[in-house]
Amino acid sequence: MLLALSAPARADARGGGHTLVVASWGGALGKAQDQAFFQPFARATGVGVRRFAWDGDAPVPANRPARGRHAWAMALMEDSTARIACMQGSLQRLGGSAGSAEACSVPALHDGVVLAWDRGRIPSAPRWSDFWDVVRYPGKRGLRKDPRSTLEIALMADGVAPADVYTVLATPEGVARAFHKLSQLRPYIVWWTTGADSARIIGNGSVLMTSAAAGEVAAQDAASSAAGRGRRDVGLQWAQGLDDGLCWGIAPGLDAAERDRARDLLHYMAGTERVARFAALYRARPDDQAMQPLPMDAAFWQDHLPDLARKFADWLAAPA
Repeated sequence: MLLALSAPARADARGGGHTLVVASWGGALGKAQDQAFFQPFARATGVGVRRFAWDGDAPVPANRPARGRHAWAMALMEDSTARIACMQGSLQRLGGSAGSAEACSVPALHDGVVLAWDRGRIPSAPRWSDFWDVVRYPGKRGLRKDPRSTLEIALMADGVAPADVYTVLATPEGVARAFHKLSQLRPYIVWWTTGADSARIIGNGSVLMTSAAAGEVAAQDAASSAAGRGRRDVGLQWAQGLDDGLCWGIAPGLDAAERDRARDLLHYMAGTERVARFAALYRARPDDQAMQPLPMDAAFWQDHLPDLARKFADWLAAPA
């Protein structure tokens, strides 16, 4: 789809002091985007990029005023979020058939959701079954406050093979099994909502283990090392990890000039050198290329997220 986008504008063509408002993650990922994409794009085209952080929890970012203009022009989101928003008409269609849920997004990156643990207290790499073993490994556990990734992890901890996770989770019995497993761990859970949160709670010792955004944990470790600060020795276990696809969507209803500027930025970010620069700043993939995490099934979550999100909220609200 990127090949269909127009070539990026030169500074004298569409720049003119305009600013694109982009909703993206905070933390290390957002900073890496600033350095690899947004700041160089502004210098090359004259179009500024103003990034604000959102946590991806809503179907699309909440409307925010931006100097009296449309709140946001582009947003980074999970593939499943984009598919749902596309079918709801909350994103601009970029091509494809009218009924396609994939017609509103452009791939951005893949981030690992992995088990991060304190190596100072657990020398060998734990697995999700160990994550639930609070007798052998006493301490708090971190999990994402979202059914996505959390229910998959619960099933793998209960012995479901990664290849079978979505088959099991598509059944009422599988859903009940996942929530039952979560209930076993509930008194020990520290919830996180953003990748930066996941890195923070393992980095500051709030938890012994957590599911975590791999790129955020790696960036936190690199920043501490570069600054010469003492840091907690955090390991990343990629076995039974998840591969979370993220993508860009464009807001509907933009005027033609702003839509063109958004497309220019998408085209710019696809450049080989810029992609390599971003990957060097935000390391979200395993060093061992033989280690392949389970791709999160965006089509599954498009179909099941509304129902499972309600069940998850009800479970959270129920007495422990």
